[in-house]
Amino acid sequence: MKQRMISLVSALLITAPLAGIAQQPQLQQLKPNELATNVAGVTTIAAPPAGFDPLSASDQDLEFYGFPPKPDQVAAPKAFASWQKAMKASKNRITPVLEVTKNFAGPAKLKAGSAAPASGNAASSYNWSGYVNLNGVTKYGSSSFYYIIGDYVVPVARQAYSKCDGTWDYSVTWVGIDGWGSGDVLQAGNEADAYCALGGAIKSTYYSAWYEWYPYGWTRISSLPIVPGDDLFVEVWSTSSTAGHAYLVNYNTDQYVIINFSAPPGTQLVGNSAEWIVERPGVGGGLATLANYISDYFSDAYAYNFGYSAVDPGSAGSFPVTMLDNNGYAISYPTPLGVNAIWMQDEGSARY
Repeated sequence: MKQRMISLVSALLITAPLAGIAQQPQLQQLKPNELATNVAGVTTIAAPPAGFDPLSASDQDLEFYGFPPKPDQVAAPKAFASWQKAMKASKNRITPVLEVTKNFAGPAKLKAGSAAPASGNAASSYNWSGYVNLNGVTKYGSSSFYYIIGDYVVPVARQAYSKCDGTWDYSVTWVGIDGWGSGDVLQAGNEADAYCALGGAIKSTYYSAWYEWYPYGWTRISSLPIVPGDDLFVEVWSTSSTAGHAYLVNYNTDQYVIINFSAPPGTQLVGNSAEWIVERPGVGGGLATLANYISDYFSDAYAYNFGYSAVDPGSAGSFPVTMLDNNGYAISYPTPLGVNAIWMQDEGSARY
């Protein structure tokens, strides 16, 4: 009987976590070197010619070959240094192989009646933990956030120490624009999920890089392998209120990927919030149980508006967010390490 149960659970593991097959709308006016992917409407850029150096390239050539915007070296030397490090590691451009899911890393879910706190004061959310910066804009324009970057380490996923109930626990780590006070989120990062069954006789984990424009679910980038301990550079930006881009670099393998994608129908970016987040996502119609990720370190956390003014977690307009479980108890929280670094940790029911 036990062997039959193990076989059944093993079969479930082949298909878990849950994935979907939804398609996305076509992008228009493709560049000559822009290539289709296996998901309709999502494209990538062909690798640049041999010898191309993004560190010395013009802004126009960087855009043409799919590299992310370059921070101003004089106005924001730390952000430039982070970008420079990522460009040096961008040695092997990966062709995206994508898997659309029905899992959602969505906007912040707040307590009824909650609003954005005063700058520097703490907030809480049922799904987010991390730092958020608000700029007060109400419509996409010159003051909107243009791009956001972060450098972080992929955490190890575990179930809570006393939990082994035959279900998956999830955590997602990401950087994004919108989602606090707006109904969309443009974001990219990774998931780290954990499974345990039969008193610990069966354990499994799952890791994947992904991008998302909520209210679509996230799309896994299965051709960019990641494992716990990998150091990721992640950047997302927009070139219009409906055109988004994601750029991810795995420093441990020098592999990188560029994704171009459109907003869901009827959705437009506002650009009013920038965030660096660990989240328990929406899975199967409700919020997932947070995986016991222990800790996650963010460095080089910056965001820019279209006027090239930079903000970070320590800037005016930024505030920390603590994640709550369904009973209102804290389960994940950020600790600032200087102005542009964050140490994320879980606690409470996520651990015990």
